Amino acid sequence: MIPRMTMKALLLATAVAMTGLAAQAETLRVAMSSDPLSLDPIATSDNGSIWTQLLIFDTLIRPDRTGEGLEPGLAESWTVSEDGLTLTFKLRDAKFSDGTPVTAEDVQFSIARAASEASGWGRFYRPITGFQIMNDHEIVMTLAEPFTPAFNNLALFAAAILPKAQVEAKGEAFFEAPVGSGPFVLKAWNRGSKIELEKNPHYWQEGKPHVDAAVLEIVTEPSARVIKLEAGEVDIALDPPLNQLEALDAKDGISVGQTIPYRADFVQLNTTKKPFDDERVRQALNLAVDKEALVQGVLYGAGKPAASAMPVMAYADPDLTPYAYDPARAKELLAEAGYAGGFEAQLVVDSGAATSRNAAIALQAMLQQVGVKLKVQMLEGGTQWETTKAGNYEMSVSYTTSDTIDPDQIIGFVGVNPERANAYHTEWRSDRLNELYAAERKALDGPERGEMFQEMVQILHDGAPYIFLYHPASAWAVKDGVKGFEVLPTSNFRLEEVSIEN
Repeated sequence: MIPRMTMKALLLATAVAMTGLAAQAETLRVAMSSDPLSLDPIATSDNGSIWTQLLIFDTLIRPDRTGEGLEPGLAESWTVSEDGLTLTFKLRDAKFSDGTPVTAEDVQFSIARAASEASGWGRFYRPITGFQIMNDHEIVMTLAEPFTPAFNNLALFAAAILPKAQVEAKGEAFFEAPVGSGPFVLKAWNRGSKIELEKNPHYWQEGKPHVDAAVLEIVTEPSARVIKLEAGEVDIALDPPLNQLEALDAKDGISVGQTIPYRADFVQLNTTKKPFDDERVRQALNLAVDKEALVQGVLYGAGKPAASAMPVMAYADPDLTPYAYDPARAKELLAEAGYAGGFEAQLVVDSGAATSRNAAIALQAMLQQVGVKLKVQMLEGGTQWETTKAGNYEMSVSYTTSDTIDPDQIIGFVGVNPERANAYHTEWRSDRLNELYAAERKALDGPERGEMFQEMVQILHDGAPYIFLYHPASAWAVKDGVKGFEVLPTSNFRLEEVSIEN
């Protein structure tokens, strides 16, 4: 028989232990719009994939929270030679989620893989031509010639450090159950529905993540994400409808946040197809769109008009202004190009993106005023992506975000042809812009390189392979107990920083 006081003590101890277990079992639930296409860092460029990968894998360095500098990741320190040809990294004592150490050999393997022909991001890493492993925690990378973005590109998700032995042993199957050194481990992936993550017990940032698990729920419709938040089914809703932000923020138990990240929204114009092969037509379309009205009517004021397909980031020209709203001049240019009576075109739109749908409706009305009749085709997001990538479109509502703090990545994506996306599948080409792109990659960071970027963006503005729309705010809504969540300028988020206070 247990004495009464001992029994009380036992019950109290059991209750305390159970309370502790409950606290440790906290799961952070996030509703986001898109499912990853792949968890292989060299095989993707969609945000759903990038955001998820950055929760599982780590890079040597990463953008800081301001988006203006770089901070340590797996590399605790580094040096860059004065000529930029030698990069030396000292690795921290980190482990992959299975407990094996992260070594310089894993770093060499991962960066070489990122530079391979199989990589969609190979051009970013091929200038690194040599590796020297000094020991398990120090590696030297060398370049044969100057390539200014080399260091910054190591902060890209594509340069995630993978465990060499496992990738070599498992091949593509590795990415079905990947092992990384990031804050979380993939527990399950129900494609199109949710991604279940568990805390990495070996994560190098002591005390993080603050939650035991995270679930990324794929909810394509913005209003549906809000409904799940209000019902308590999720803790965070990404990109709620902008027209609901004020009402959401006024509700008890919910708060909202927003920032303008390195993002630009636009309409891609397929310049291989008439009439979009004519610069006058493309400029006319820009003049026919009231961008300020779009910001107010579509974004509810949460953004600013765009002068380019480039985000406003390092080296941006403060004097570059958006196309004026001038329907009369638009009609003149259309007439000069032989389209005095206007023309008909098809505009493809992501059916799951409410803002894009609303923008398409507004564009229909605006362009109708200059004789351009748009037929809107709604496609599922992945289908729209594949359609534009294949060039099977005339006009497409789209956007781009920069995953790094250096504009080299994004100008190469939206403005350079040939490059990996051929001016983001518009097939537009400027020889002068291409020349500047090659030159800035060898120029030292500073005013001269900045002038090159400004000239490139001006050329892109004038060539108008896009209808430049706006730079929208990224918004989020959270339960009041959620602390530390924010969307970074590079558009991703760090769930390891987030805690739940009950």
